Amino acid sequence: MLKSNLSELHAEDNIAVLTIDNGPKNLLSEPEFIDRKELLGWLDENPQVGALIITGKGRHFSHGADVSLFGEAGGTDLSAKLENARELLRTIEKLPLITAAAINGGCFGGGLEIALSCQFRIASPSAFLGLPEIMHGVVPGMGGMERLYRLLGREKALSMILCGEMIGAKEALEMGLVTKLSENKNSFDETVAFVKELLSGKNLTQIRAIIDTINLASEGAEDPSKGKFEATLAEASKQ
Repeated sequence: MLKSNLSELHAEDNIAVLTIDNGPKNLLSEPEFIDRKELLGWLDENPQVGALIITGKGRHFSHGADVSLFGEAGGTDLSAKLENARELLRTIEKLPLITAAAINGGCFGGGLEIALSCQFRIASPSAFLGLPEIMHGVVPGMGGMERLYRLLGREKALSMILCGEMIGAKEALEMGLVTKLSENKNSFDETVAFVKELLSGKNLTQIRAIIDTINLASEGAEDPSKGKFEATLAEASKQ
């Protein structure tokens, strides 16, 4: 288990679970909610892991940054902290694993920015999602604006960010912000089942080859799947 003052990471068989844990609203008192290098080190020590689920402890995923801290951080210090957080989310986004956010309750601001770094988002029917930073005189600072644009397109992303909209789970599903709604109040168990179905019947070489190819393709790499078939064939021949 890897534990920080804002989160806890542990493995359940071949699934890693990263839980944001900071009070009833799981506020991000620091933008970098887990140390990036420690996360990568832990994953290296747990090579059986094929998927990562991010969730929040209790009723909420995360209400994002503690706005009471906005005025306390100096410019240079804040920029450094935000860059660490942005690098963390870029790392999560590029992991050669299946990644999913299990969203309950409020998923706002930095919380939604974290969820957007995952490939899939499973939300409970009572969840609400939004980027309300505009209401506090700032804008999302952890890469959420560009991820929302890539996911929803220009018009929907602009409207949601400029208005600081809070989107209910059903509307979020309809607009493509979440992948599916859980049938239960808590989305975690269904997220685990969703991830297990994607993992079922595949070895880690296949999982990583597929995700790495899609990641490289999204970055505009030339011939992103080169060598992937041969790698999976070699793995299959061992079995």
